Amino acid sequence: MIASNVAYIALDGKHVLRVQRYRNRRDKLKIADVVIDADGNISHPPIKNLDCFASPIEFTRGLSDKRDTYKGKEGPPRWCDGCPSRVACGKFAEHRVESDAEILAKRAAWEDATQALAGVARYEHRTFTEFATACNERAWVSDNADALSSARAAEAKRKRQDRDAKTRKAKRAKTVAASSLTAFDDERERRHAALVKAVATPGAPTWLRNLPSGTVTLTCDVWQVLTAIEHRHGGEVTGGDVTRAMIALGRDQGKPETSLRVRVNEAITRIGKLEIEPDGAPVWGDFGRDVDTNPPRSIGRFLNGVISEVFEEA
Repeated sequence: MIASNVAYIALDGKHVLRVQRYRNRRDKLKIADVVIDADGNISHPPIKNLDCFASPIEFTRGLSDKRDTYKGKEGPPRWCDGCPSRVACGKFAEHRVESDAEILAKRAAWEDATQALAGVARYEHRTFTEFATACNERAWVSDNADALSSARAAEAKRKRQDRDAKTRKAKRAKTVAASSLTAFDDERERRHAALVKAVATPGAPTWLRNLPSGTVTLTCDVWQVLTAIEHRHGGEVTGGDVTRAMIALGRDQGKPETSLRVRVNEAITRIGKLEIEPDGAPVWGDFGRDVDTNPPRSIGRFLNGVISEVFEEA
């Protein structure tokens, strides 16, 4: 009895192995996905682990595939059994057979000669060897291998471009180490105390008087990280730069990046008002910023060309 991994026994007595032991169980080829020409050559979307698709030998041999059972329970599918593309495979395998009178006759001869046989014994018969040999000599082709190669090359290129983009982004990223913040610890504490006092001052502006303690702390953290980045890198520092740095430093306050970025942008706007309050003495004042290297901070934010002010909710 031939093994399950043997397709047929060649005329010289050698066992010819089946093409694809592990079928693609995740992707499915439907009949509408496949195009076949007059010579039986097929084209379909690239799909891996399905080199056996539409092979009359493989499909016919797979008719005997059954799931192994143990104590009445079926095991996982093997070979053709359970292949989601099996319907389309059979459709085009049959088309190939019927398009060649010689192969069709050889399959009929095999079916007649093995009617009394059961199971894999039918595939050991010489008539199946003759049928399979004729199919191999017919040498139908599929563009799946070429399509797969192109798809894999395109995917590899996309991944390479993504890696390059991430590398470029990482090189441009304005980050700071935790040790870089130490130089600003004292000034941060001074500013925190000044802001707490200003919030509690009678007659303070509404936007200042209604600041929650958590927002006060976040504003001071943002100032410290923003200032450290400016001193290290220079140039314009965006809310995204500060957000990513705060996440890397573990100062994200447990918030997701998108939510944190909104609060950081609000804090940067607030810092501008604390340092350059147009209606009176600033709460904080400047901290020796080099305006030639670092652009001045604005009390407004530009969003798609529109200046908007950020107000705290009561």
